[in-house]
Amino acid sequence: MNANELKDRLKNLLPVFEDQEKLLTDLDREIGDGDHGVNMLRGFKAVDEKLEGDTVADVLKSCGMTLMSAVGGASGPLYGFSFVKMAQKAEDAVTQDNIETLLTEFKEAVAVRGKVEGGEKTMYDVISKASDKVNDGQLPTKDELQQLAEDTKDMTATKGRAAYFKEQSKGTIDPGAQSAVYILEALIGGVR
Repeated sequence: MNANELKDRLKNLLPVFEDQEKLLTDLDREIGDGDHGVNMLRGFKAVDEKLEGDTVADVLKSCGMTLMSAVGGASGPLYGFSFVKMAQKAEDAVTQDNIETLLTEFKEAVAVRGKVEGGEKTMYDVISKASDKVNDGQLPTKDELQQLAEDTKDMTATKGRAAYFKEQSKGTIDPGAQSAVYILEALIGGVR
């Protein structure tokens, strides 16, 4: 996936977040403050308008900086910082051979910035497991990514706004885990 293909895939997240805004908002109303869908849509509207770059690194950095400035809540800084960190490891193209490096960077950036680890019912639960699968030589399908988000239903939130809900957070997919599915699909789907 070259820089232009990556740009197209990231811009194509706008219609995805338009379609999924209600779902993300409804999930966030259950265990958060109800703004995740609106925030992600705002972020990817900005990405659609402002994304630029002639190299994979430039495209990833542009996406990250745009998300950091346009998305409210915790997800903007987390996703934005992650894209900037991925840009630092980017090569001329994203391939099956080097996507492992990018996703490891994505996982580590979220862990550091979000001060999270696995099992806490956050976007990290999807990102880290997807990264681990890629490290094991698998490119998870969209359905497999979705299953990783579904797996957060049974977890009790211990981080972020959802942690206030304690046991009541069980039974709901984490909204950040769900939005991570769409972002990961844009990246992994480009080399699958």
